[in-house]
Amino acid sequence: MEKICYLIAVAVLSVNCFALYPSNTDEEALLAFKSGISSDPYAILAGNWSTNTSICNWIGVSCSRNRQRVVALNFSAFNFGGIIGPHLGNLTFLSSLDVSSNNFTGILPPELSNLRHLEEINVGFNSFNGEVPSWFGTLPELKRILLNNNNFASSIPPSLCNNSKLQTLQMDYNFINGNIPQEIGNLSDLESISVKYNQLIGSIPFGIFNMSSLRVLDFSANSLSRGLPENMCTNMQKLTGLYLSLNQLSGEIPSNIYKCRNLEGLSLSYNHFSGSIPSTIGSLTMLTRLYLGINNLKGMIA
Repeated sequence: MEKICYLIAVAVLSVNCFALYPSNTDEEALLAFKSGISSDPYAILAGNWSTNTSICNWIGVSCSRNRQRVVALNFSAFNFGGIIGPHLGNLTFLSSLDVSSNNFTGILPPELSNLRHLEEINVGFNSFNGEVPSWFGTLPELKRILLNNNNFASSIPPSLCNNSKLQTLQMDYNFINGNIPQEIGNLSDLESISVKYNQLIGSIPFGIFNMSSLRVLDFSANSLSRGLPENMCTNMQKLTGLYLSLNQLSGEIPSNIYKCRNLEGLSLSYNHFSGSIPSTIGSLTMLTRLYLGINNLKGMIA
């Protein structure tokens, strides 16, 4: 009996001790990431990332309390230069990756598709290039994708619309081209989509105007054409910002625009809209910013 109790105690102690120390796999992945950094002007990695200390104490690294696994990386505005290597895909418990406002180049490696717990990826304000990764659509927990101010040059992959939990999609100031995928209307939890200053063409899928969760829609400064659906505001009760200026949109401004009763910003300037300005715009009591200039509109707002 004493022998059995001793073995159980040793086993429990071993399990508890194992839980207190970070995974070797995580450490190897971070050291491989470090090797891809060609510029570290603040000597953050050289001065702090030492194998003599726990990776959970390294600047920019956050670990879970129980398992001591890396769950978040935040290197925003560290002025790092270099590439994102494939080894970050081995951080299988990672839920947040923020490398925004640095000088990273190259592509986002496909090995990042192994991050099945990833909820947020922010790579804004870098010089990443290549295609918008189609593997985004394979990450079941992804809620926020921020790719703004880079050099991504491709269409929006339809597979991205598989992210049923996606809430924020931001791709401003890239070279995103082609049509907006029709499947984007399937993102029922989407709250904000911004793809301004890109090269989108074609029409805005009508499915977008059925998204009751949407708060901000910004496709400004593209080459979108055709008109807006007459019933566009029937389901968009939460919409606070609609920004479609600097496109080639035409037709009349939908008369039911007043049903977007929470609108605070409406920008339709620099398009080809014609006809009368809906008098019901005057009933948008939350509206503080209205831009309708450089169109073929007539009439007054009541």
